[in-house]
Amino acid sequence: IINMALGIGVDRFVHYYSDASWAFLAVPPESDPLIQQLVGMKSLWEYQLTLCTFILAFFTSQAYTHWRSVYFTTRAIQGRINDVCMLITMSAKRSEDEKGTISGFSDDAADLVTTCTRLLRLSHTFFWASTPTCSNGIGDGGVGDGDDKSDLHKSLRKGDAIGPILLSREGLRYLEKSNELTHTEVVALLQCGLPPSQYAFVLVEWVGLYAMEGLRDGTLVGGNGVEENILRRLTDVRAEYFSIGDFAAGRMPLAYVQLVQILVDSLVWLSPFSLYSGLGSLSIPLGGLLTLFFKGLLELSKSFLDPFGVEGWPGQNIRVDVLVSELNFGAANRWVKAAENLPSRRRTAETTMAENGQNLNNHTNPMTNN
Repeated sequence: IINMALGIGVDRFVHYYSDASWAFLAVPPESDPLIQQLVGMKSLWEYQLTLCTFILAFFTSQAYTHWRSVYFTTRAIQGRINDVCMLITMSAKRSEDEKGTISGFSDDAADLVTTCTRLLRLSHTFFWASTPTCSNGIGDGGVGDGDDKSDLHKSLRKGDAIGPILLSREGLRYLEKSNELTHTEVVALLQCGLPPSQYAFVLVEWVGLYAMEGLRDGTLVGGNGVEENILRRLTDVRAEYFSIGDFAAGRMPLAYVQLVQILVDSLVWLSPFSLYSGLGSLSIPLGGLLTLFFKGLLELSKSFLDPFGVEGWPGQNIRVDVLVSELNFGAANRWVKAAENLPSRRRTAETTMAENGQNLNNHTNPMTNN
C-alpha cells in the first residue's frame, strides 16, 4: 500500500512539473526532460532487478534447505526413540502359562518396559522444554498468529512458556505427583549437578543403563546384537538432540540476511520511479505487485530461517507440541500394546480339531462351496 501511494505521488509530481501532457493510462513521452532522467534510473534499476531476483531466489532456497533439515531432524528424533521402544519391547522376556503358551511380558520385563518408555517420553519432552520455541505455551502456544482469540501479545509470550516451569524444581515435583517420575528419580535429577537443560540427556543415559542391566540379568533377551542396536539408537538420539542446537547456531550469517534485506528494500522503493518512464500510471499497481512478490518471498525466507518462530516469524513454525504428543502415543502405547498381546505361532490340538471340523462341514455341505 505504501509503495502504491508512493507511485501515485510520483505520477502527480511528474504530471505537475512536466511540460508535456498525456492521458491517464498513456505512456509518458520520452522527449520530456524529466522523463529522460527517469529513463536513466530505469536502466540502473533493471540491473538491480536481475541481481536481486537471483540472490533472493538463492537465499530462499538456502533458507528452505535449513528449515527442511531442522524438520527432518525433529522427525529423526521421534524415529530413533520409537526404534529404542520397539527394540526393548521386542526383546523383553515373556511369561508362559502352564501349557507353555506365551501370554505377555514377565513381571520384571513389564516393569523395565514401562520404565524405559516412560523415561524416553520424558526425555523428549524435557528436550523441547529446554529448547526455545513459540509453541510450548499454556494457551495458544504463545503465538500471535491470528488463528485464535486467545493469541497472546508478544510481551506476554515469554511468560506463557511452560518449558522452564516444567524443568524447575516445582515442575519435577508436579511430575512426581502425576506418576510421571518417581521420588528417587526426582532426587537424582536435582542432585546430579547438571542444569535443567541437560535433564533430557540424563534420562537417555538412564535408559541405556537400565537396558544393559536388563540384558545382564535376563530381563531382556537377544544377546549382543540387541544391546548393540539399542545403544546405537540411543547415541543417535543424542546426536539428533545436538543437531537442533547446531542448526540454530550455524543457520546463516547475519550479514548475508542484512544484505538481502537492503537489496530487496532498495529495489522495491525505487520501483515507482524506475517503472514510470515506461509504464506511466500503470506503474502504480505494478509497483504494488512487485512489492508483494519480493517482500513476500523475503518474509517467507525469514520464516524458513526461524523454524520454531522464536524471532517473530511463526509462518512456517514447527509445532513441538504436536511432536511431543505424537511421540507420547508411540512410546506409551504403540509398541507396548503391539508386543503385549502376542498370538501363539504353534498350532494347538484344539485349533487343529476346530479347523478339521470346519473343513469337513465345507465338504458335506455343497452350498458352502458356492
